[in-house]
Amino acid sequence: MTAHREAPRHVLFVTWKTGNAPAFEAAKRLGHEVTLIRSLRMEKSQNIDFDASPYGAYVDTVHVLDDATDHEALRALVLDVHRRRPVDGFVATVDALVVPVARIAEEIGVPFTSARGAEAAKLKHRCREVLAAAGVDTTRHAVVTGFAQAAAFAGVTGYPVVVKPARGSASEGAHVVPDETALREVLTRALADDATYEAGILVEEYLGGRFLSAEIGLSHGRFLRLAVSERSTWHRHEALETGTTIPAAIGAEDHAAVMDFAEAVVAALGLRLGVFHVEIMLGADGRPRLIELNPRIMGSCLPNLYRLAGGGDIFELLVRIHLGERIEPQPPAFTRYATVRWFGAADPAPRPDRVPALDWAAAEYGDCLHALTVRFPDGDVLPACRGNLGNFGEVQVVHADHATSIRIAEQIVGRTADLLGIEVTG
Repeated sequence: MTAHREAPRHVLFVTWKTGNAPAFEAAKRLGHEVTLIRSLRMEKSQNIDFDASPYGAYVDTVHVLDDATDHEALRALVLDVHRRRPVDGFVATVDALVVPVARIAEEIGVPFTSARGAEAAKLKHRCREVLAAAGVDTTRHAVVTGFAQAAAFAGVTGYPVVVKPARGSASEGAHVVPDETALREVLTRALADDATYEAGILVEEYLGGRFLSAEIGLSHGRFLRLAVSERSTWHRHEALETGTTIPAAIGAEDHAAVMDFAEAVVAALGLRLGVFHVEIMLGADGRPRLIELNPRIMGSCLPNLYRLAGGGDIFELLVRIHLGERIEPQPPAFTRYATVRWFGAADPAPRPDRVPALDWAAAEYGDCLHALTVRFPDGDVLPACRGNLGNFGEVQVVHADHATSIRIAEQIVGRTADLLGIEVTG
């Protein structure tokens, strides 16, 4: 993908992720005006210090809302920004903001991901209904109101089953349930948790196989096949994702099957344009099944892993797509395997007084280690991590060998846990 200069245009980002700073930089590098809308409440809840991040050099104008998920507050601000300087393209990289931004974009006539498609993608049972009607995926599922309905569903599909919020992200509230006793316990907790399961409790058949994700772009009706990534989960809580390796070590036939399936999923939802993250279970029979469709770019540090592996600047691609540029499909030339492992406390534990020295990792692993961070949340106790928001540590490793990339990352997590003196989830 070779970038070409166009007349300066106005890009409006709506996000609370500091990790999007490279996207702001890409937009400025391409010569565009950059406006950012932040969401203070979510920054605080996720222990994010946006002001300490290096984003300021790449942003022309910053607006701070207390809560950017408040549709009317966001709409009023965007309309004012658009009145002062018309917006040419929106970029929203957070699940909770894609739908509000999509609605506003449609109102003012700026091309963006389809609001209807994004709404269906994020309401998980609705997404499955759309895919079943299109003949793309027929995974069995049901929205339940109590234990009896969930047990009846499991009586048909067999155990294990998956219980998750009908709308949600970051693995929060998701469980792989092995038997009726555990199902009763999970349903009891879910029924008492109105915040996590606000949109309902979804029960799905369990899908076995290899956990992968497809990263694909869509521009002017043409798909861009960016990467198939492989995902890892924690043995004590299978619904908790603990990391990713880009690219996945799979054969050409499986790669094509995963990408074909991901394109069919995105097409069935009518998402229109963007870069999308499609989580997939590839069965032993070679059949892909949908785990979850995210109508936004892959999250956390994964865009950086994509770059480290040799895929290029996916943030630049994202900006160009949302500004309506025509992108010529070119497969990425991966030369290395980039692995991340996230970790949190396996069980509640006293919060350590300080972060242990971590310089040993760079001394031992050299250029293979790209990042190792540990940042404890506020409070006297580290809560048990059962969703991605509960992680306090991250390690990124790059290596020419697939198995070595994963092994080094897991060794570093293990040694860090030993220094902390607690069991972690990585």
